[in-house]
Amino acid sequence: MNSNGISRGHNGDSRRSSMVDATGRFCSQPMRGSPEILVGLCYDDKHEVVSVSIEKASSLGADVAPPDSFIRIIALDEFNGELMRHKTDTVKHNTQPVYSHHCTLKFSKDKVETSTVRVEVWTVTGMLKRKHQVGSISIGFASSTPDANEHWQQMMQGAGITVAKWHAIQSPDA
Repeated sequence: MNSNGISRGHNGDSRRSSMVDATGRFCSQPMRGSPEILVGLCYDDKHEVVSVSIEKASSLGADVAPPDSFIRIIALDEFNGELMRHKTDTVKHNTQPVYSHHCTLKFSKDKVETSTVRVEVWTVTGMLKRKHQVGSISIGFASSTPDANEHWQQMMQGAGITVAKWHAIQSPDA
């Protein structure tokens, strides 16, 4: 991070600016346009748990008819087998929903390096309340992006400090 508080990528470019949020946590700021989600991660090696915070999302749907949305958090083992899952409450009619959801996922010290947390963004539409997956991001062993892998590594090196980052949601068709 430079003296202006901007985190630089591996090539020296700044993908997005960073900041300290209202609770004193370091996090990046969202990019505008494509759907993104702010995820906080913290590993407590004493209790062998990963704390996952789903703070908020940006750019979900059209401003004309803002969607109802929720997030699914799924813990996966090294073979992509589901270990556990959590779900946020549904946030109604909002393109910039605030979830403020926190959950803990049990990962033993010998398994955390080969585990993955998948965060799925879902919308609920129409009178039949049909669910549509907007997309997801995988963070950890089977990270879906280099940025997600870097987030996991920062969590592992964070010594119990929550590291929050914005992640672009990848389309389920990708």
